Amino acid sequence: MFKAISAQKCYYPFSIPFLRKKEYKLSSKYLVFLILVFALLSSCTSKKEISQFDRFLEYEGRYQYFDNTTLDIVASKLDTTLYAVIDQAKYPLRYIDLDSFVDAQKSPVVFQRDANKNIVGYEVSGETFQLITKDFEKLQMLPREKLFDNPEGYSYIPPKNKDDGLQVGNLFEEFENPDAIVQMIKETIGGSYPDVHSILIYKNDRLVLEEYFYGYDQSTPHQLRSATKPIISGILGIAIDKGFIKSEKEKLLPFFDATYSEISNLNASKKEITIENFLMYRHGLDCENNNPESKGNEASMMKSNDWVKYTLDLPMATQPGKVSSYCTGCALTIGSLVEKATGENIEDFAKKNLFSLLGISNYDWTFEPNSTSFTTFSQLSIRPRDLMKLAKMYKDNGKWNGRQILSEEWVNKTFHMEDGDYGYLWKHKYFLVEGKRFNSYMATGNGGQKINIWPELDMITVFNGGNYNSYQLYGKATPPNEMIPRFILKAL
Repeated sequence: MFKAISAQKCYYPFSIPFLRKKEYKLSSKYLVFLILVFALLSSCTSKKEISQFDRFLEYEGRYQYFDNTTLDIVASKLDTTLYAVIDQAKYPLRYIDLDSFVDAQKSPVVFQRDANKNIVGYEVSGETFQLITKDFEKLQMLPREKLFDNPEGYSYIPPKNKDDGLQVGNLFEEFENPDAIVQMIKETIGGSYPDVHSILIYKNDRLVLEEYFYGYDQSTPHQLRSATKPIISGILGIAIDKGFIKSEKEKLLPFFDATYSEISNLNASKKEITIENFLMYRHGLDCENNNPESKGNEASMMKSNDWVKYTLDLPMATQPGKVSSYCTGCALTIGSLVEKATGENIEDFAKKNLFSLLGISNYDWTFEPNSTSFTTFSQLSIRPRDLMKLAKMYKDNGKWNGRQILSEEWVNKTFHMEDGDYGYLWKHKYFLVEGKRFNSYMATGNGGQKINIWPELDMITVFNGGNYNSYQLYGKATPPNEMIPRFILKAL
């Protein structure tokens, strides 16, 4: 099954624009003013910070937002910060003075008061949005409120048997040093690893850890962001297994002839692009997510009406099949390809041929790779325990409870990676711990969605989180990148 292992840099795609859809520039004088004020405020004492948290509570509420949607403003005791919450994702507002804040885009956010000095709305980017209500269900801002001040009060409890196809076991029977993992949970409860929403560990064919935080639980589907992409790859594999597509070696563009009468920048090289080129991000197009100079970067794509057409229209940068370049449009095009080939919505095809066979029913997925998905990204939301089922199917060569769901051949191709490259929308991730290398195949998504299959350890780890745009906002990777080597791998 696992024929090759390679290294790959980790990306965090599917970024969300916050509180701003129009360009808005601060004057240089105002920027200087904000910086000076912030510098003065940064010297406040802890006592001041506590009172500041109490002041932040005044801004809490549900407000109007762009495109007739809403957002919530919530104060966090964990870090004394005011957050805008959009579709369960938190975006910090940096306090400046009085009722003034600055968002992640460095745009001023100014709250407004009525004649009685009550908060009634906010202004950003030249637009005003009204407070709708202060009576709303707030996002949980502490990992576990009852244990937050006493994380040492946590006691490990083995996962419950749900008769869902996942056998359960005990952490203390499957790890040499289980106390390291217990310590990881305590530090998460204490706030050392903010916005980790779930941690699941499957070891030696047993689910031995299942922990939830910030109000999440077993029944709550979680956003996957770009971790949806490897699942789309598996769905394509099933479509090929069933004969809807002859092979991933087929040319890609002919599948879209009936949809798009014309493809821009069409030349001999573009005509040679295969389905497999897109699966391995060796598309040859001018498309690189994290490169603002690339015409196909994710932010530019999302401004277009049709994300698949935008991707296919991109100019060529290299010969297809030569160089890999991470491009969100590839996965979306693969999803659209499944629909063209099967004549079904990918959601319906996946439900019938994948999810229902694994007993997965509590999920949410609307695949619309166009501007209507500007805030949802066509991503899948699924329960972490069901995510573990999907990973286990891959670990078991495409089988679930003895039934072949995805061909072993497709699984082998998926994880057959050359050095520093991708498999079929999966990637390789390894850690070095005390001189020893630990290899895994990973599905990853913005916010800290990490599904790692560890072939040499007979282990699967699943993390879900809300650290969206961590590099842009905080200049660091999401918590699992530290938690896995520091605790889990040292527990072996």
